[in-house]
Amino acid sequence: MKEKVIKTKTLLLISVVISLLINFNRLLSIVYPKLTYFNDVEGDSIPVFLFRMFAFTAYCWSILYFTINNTVIFPKFNKTARRFVFIVLIVVLAKVSFHIFIISHGFLLVEIIQPERNGISYVWIVMGVISLLLGWLLKFQLKQKINEIEKDRLIKENIQNELIALKSQINPHFLFNSLNSLNYIIRNSPEEATDFVDKLSFIFRYVLQSNEKNLVPLKEEIEFLNNYMHLARIRYGTNIQIHVDIVETTHSILIPILSIQILIENAIKHNEISKEYPLSINIYFENDYLIVKNKIQPRSDPEKSTGYGLANLSKRYVLLKEKNIQIHKNDHFIIKLPI
Repeated sequence: MKEKVIKTKTLLLISVVISLLINFNRLLSIVYPKLTYFNDVEGDSIPVFLFRMFAFTAYCWSILYFTINNTVIFPKFNKTARRFVFIVLIVVLAKVSFHIFIISHGFLLVEIIQPERNGISYVWIVMGVISLLLGWLLKFQLKQKINEIEKDRLIKENIQNELIALKSQINPHFLFNSLNSLNYIIRNSPEEATDFVDKLSFIFRYVLQSNEKNLVPLKEEIEFLNNYMHLARIRYGTNIQIHVDIVETTHSILIPILSIQILIENAIKHNEISKEYPLSINIYFENDYLIVKNKIQPRSDPEKSTGYGLANLSKRYVLLKEKNIQIHKNDHFIIKLPI
């Protein structure tokens, strides 16, 4: 990940605060000149205060900038060499800037006498150390933030890759089941095979789009389900019924693509469907769950279950919605999809 830098205005604000704290007694002596507590402050004047604020701020900002950006300024240096150069740079910067401050102060305002100069040199060291420590703290926080961003990026990439892998299983699975249905129709009702293939091509376009989408509005899933059930009725006629009890206000709810279709397909695969045993599937909302429910009526020639459909759907719900689907079995098979 490209290394980020702390904004200049942030460094400037910190520098101004440090400078203001150092010069606060001088500011108060200007605002409240009658207070005897500030009698030891010499050269009380607005120009002196502003000059020192500017000089101290510039000095603190320089220390902060070099502390935070030393890896950017010296990218070709190894860690040991960069630390050595950094220490030398900070020491030189402190000494040179201090002498420039003393000379400029005497030239532009008043000359600083030796006792006060000794005091300022001490203050100069304190400001440098404070700026250095704050710079290291900011840099540490920046690294932590970068690490968190990188971690989140990797997690998202892993989730996306896993979703791609899961969705890549949907298409061949759907095609396999559809071809089985087509084979049955060709053998038992050839005149309806052409209509089945036409509907299947329309539906398969939607399935192919699953590679491009993760979540879709419930309305789209219901529309797709209506077309899918048309294929099912070509094979099973009125022996299969689906009852959708969903109000229009819920149509915008997002769910993983092909969620309902997988459950309908699962019900068709594992249950007896005949005139004697018609299959009825109910879809409705209950307590923040989308419910898909059908009566359990085992087939006389059960297909071997791979468990793919529900396992795939469960994983996609965890990845996309961070929630688990619920499965209940008694005399009915009930799937609860969290919304």
